[in-house]
Amino acid sequence: MMTLRMVLLGSAVGLALGWLAVPAAAGELEDYRSALEEFLAENGLAGGTLFVRGPETEIEVVAGMAETGTRRPVTPDTRFYIASTGKMMVAAAVLAHVEKGDLDLDAKVWPLVRDLPGIDALEGIGEVTLRQLLNHTSGLADYLDDSFVGAALLDMKRRWSEAEALAFAYGEPAYGAPGEIFEYSNSNYVLLGHILKNRSADLEAALWESVFVPSGMLATTVGASAEAADLAHGYAGETGNTDVSQLSWASVLADGPLVSTARDVAGFLQALMREQRILKADLLEEMLAGSKQDDSYGLGMANGGDDWGDWYGHSGSYDGFEADARYYPDADLVLVYTVNGNSVTDTDLLDLAAGIYFDN
Repeated sequence: MMTLRMVLLGSAVGLALGWLAVPAAAGELEDYRSALEEFLAENGLAGGTLFVRGPETEIEVVAGMAETGTRRPVTPDTRFYIASTGKMMVAAAVLAHVEKGDLDLDAKVWPLVRDLPGIDALEGIGEVTLRQLLNHTSGLADYLDDSFVGAALLDMKRRWSEAEALAFAYGEPAYGAPGEIFEYSNSNYVLLGHILKNRSADLEAALWESVFVPSGMLATTVGASAEAADLAHGYAGETGNTDVSQLSWASVLADGPLVSTARDVAGFLQALMREQRILKADLLEEMLAGSKQDDSYGLGMANGGDDWGDWYGHSGSYDGFEADARYYPDADLVLVYTVNGNSVTDTDLLDLAAGIYFDN
């Protein structure tokens, strides 16, 4: 089943956030529809959403099933776990505190995390700065290894605490000295979540104030309850048919805490990048700039370039779910997809979507 949502001139939400949209040509809609359907079929995925918003058009195509057992279709309101794509929002919330003067990018984080049980067993933690957590140059070992995933699969409903998860990295050798190399480590963002929680009632409250409200992300939550009727179920395993939804719905640590819609993710990128509703220009520039260790990753934000221009965004993948988001500032174009499975080919749906947009 395929559903199309097109936002027309005069949308109240669009006016509030500073963008307007007009319908796309029928041929363009068909191109996006075909791209999504072919991507799902090629990768054996149950369902997904592709969202495109430019200065003069907004298109959302959805396809497939949110839940295979009941054959419930994906709709534009279906919420997907977005895995590491949520790191952008966590980083933005941390940087909002930096902008307020509550946190210092280049100060060591030890005073902010030393209350975590056993944290002194995390090699290198005493010398790590906030900036190094954000841009993955801390050198800290990654807790999210096969041992953790195996333990999580044994009890998929379990909501792990920061200390319980980080314990899988305790005693493991650091990847390098702080600031020496870039090495992507989910431990960095678990620690950032702990820092945010200590400044608010909980992680969701911290994100709500700094990110969700300014971005209009009203459908987004930290984790999810299985009773919610709008959730996509996640499928993994050798055949891609095993329902592992609970694993992601219970993932409430800040390395990948969010369940959201493609529309909400798109709203975040434009609120951050174009409207600057979350951060002012100077700090946003720091967020976007890559480090000397890896110029393709800034403070919770990846960057790249292709035939159509430079872009910023973040991908995410965990058992049963995958997402990616990209913003082209020169074109004021945002592209987002969410699916309830894991791709197995090299096809990049956002590359396909960008090609369709720029060729029309």
